[in-house]
Amino acid sequence: MSDFVSTIKELSHKVAEEYLILGKSMNESLVSMYNDGLIETREVLKRICEQANQNVYLSLFNSAGSDKGNISFDLADYEFVNKNISQSESSMNDYNTSPSDFRSALELSVEKKASLNVPEDGSEKLAALNRFVQQRDVYTNMLNGLGALKTAEIRSAENSFNKIASNTRVMVANGESVGDIAKISMRHVGGMGLNCMSKVAGAYDMIHKDMLKDGFHVSSDFTKMSSLSINSKAPTLAPVAEFSLSIEKIAAINEMESNIQNVLNGFDTVIEKAVK
Repeated sequence: MSDFVSTIKELSHKVAEEYLILGKSMNESLVSMYNDGLIETREVLKRICEQANQNVYLSLFNSAGSDKGNISFDLADYEFVNKNISQSESSMNDYNTSPSDFRSALELSVEKKASLNVPEDGSEKLAALNRFVQQRDVYTNMLNGLGALKTAEIRSAENSFNKIASNTRVMVANGESVGDIAKISMRHVGGMGLNCMSKVAGAYDMIHKDMLKDGFHVSSDFTKMSSLSINSKAPTLAPVAEFSLSIEKIAAINEMESNIQNVLNGFDTVIEKAVK
């Protein structure tokens, strides 16, 4: 039972952390965890969804300046995640049988429609449609490539966050204030011209809370130290810069993915009309 509770606590914390700091969809995190075997049953999945939502709500509620009467966020949706997993498992069954043809369903559909409705002198129309399909494939490959890049950046951000947390614990143990550490880090990020200071603040807020849970005596006061000039080459600021750059890249990739998906939707609309 203790392992069961510990798994729910650990994974729900990670899901909430990735959402609050990295902006990663909680549903996406949960699907990945289930597919990777970290979540063994649907019951555990449901409990993690519930706990992750509570974690995010409490973090937003306790954040400075939050509108406590109007807290909203993208919930971890058990029904959505469960449906996604079921569809993935169903799709995997296709690998148990050999494909009847190496061509894609779309190519077959285009070919069939062309053979039925395109006259003999319509070869140019069919060639144009095939080129259109090939152009769509270029955007699909681009979208897949961006997905791989985003995964790499998320891992990089997680590694940087762990370094920040480790450095912060050492500094606090030596008498430093987490408030000073966070403020200096945010000033450093602002000096780099980045717009993710709120994410950096959120990261230190989570580190602060984790340290309190672990029994650390943590001061969050601001002293004159936080207003002194910053040594941008300080080793402790290196992971902060790496974390911030990864956050910026993830945000940019998310926007690019959205734009490319809109283009793909346009392609699909045209192709669907062409093959009817």
